[in-house]
Amino acid sequence: MLDQILDNKLILTLCVIAAILLLRWLLSFAIGHSNWPKADKRRRINTVHNTGNLLLVIGVIAIWVTELREFALSIAAFSVAIVLALREMVQCFVGGVYQASMRSFSVGDWIKVGDQFGEVSDSDWLSTTLLEIDPHGLGNGYTGTTLYIPNNVFFTQTVKNLNFMRRYIEHTFSLVRESKGVNPFEAKKYIAARLREHCESFREVAERYCKLIENRMGVELSGPDAKVVITTNELGHDVLTVTVFCPREEATNIEQLVTEDFYNFWCRKSRELESEETGRD
Repeated sequence: MLDQILDNKLILTLCVIAAILLLRWLLSFAIGHSNWPKADKRRRINTVHNTGNLLLVIGVIAIWVTELREFALSIAAFSVAIVLALREMVQCFVGGVYQASMRSFSVGDWIKVGDQFGEVSDSDWLSTTLLEIDPHGLGNGYTGTTLYIPNNVFFTQTVKNLNFMRRYIEHTFSLVRESKGVNPFEAKKYIAARLREHCESFREVAERYCKLIENRMGVELSGPDAKVVITTNELGHDVLTVTVFCPREEATNIEQLVTEDFYNFWCRKSRELESEETGRD
């Protein structure tokens, strides 16, 4: 019976496929019920799936190599057309190999590919799956959209790994007002003091995380101390630009608090100027 199975390539192929699928399922089941962190489980399960798929392809080709050789010779006249038809798939495969060799990201990382921004949930030889994240919301909320990106885009678009900025970010925003007799550098001092109060609760953690990012990425960040800069625009209005290194989920709240402080300061100064003018009159 063993000789019959080995001689019958169809049965042998089914046996090989069944054995590899069973092995892949057992390994995935064991990893899924292990004590590893969730992110590590996803990476290992993804590696098992990709390796199993590769073994399936190699096994089937090894069994049918003679027939495939004869088939290839029989369609030699159509080889150019086949290559053109499979061009996109070949590009995706090469892009997957390129990404795997570069190790630009892994499952669980936050990346930006072109205009697409999300968390990598799966990656195989042909495509990469992202759970889209709103890059403008400054929160950790997902949009609910799943992006399937062909791997050939890695040759044509820039891939940015944002994993280090997942918890803390450099958030920059601007506030614009007409001067109307108010010294903007008084506002700068006041806002700088208010920023220190708003950021005091996470200052120590932000300082450690800022040093960690600088050491690993070899760059200098503006954090953890907030920066306040006064400039003017083309209309002659005062522009107060704030840069703060803060937790991603706190960025919007800090911006709103600073905006409220800024307008409270401006209104108070405006009333003082009006009182002085009324007293002189």
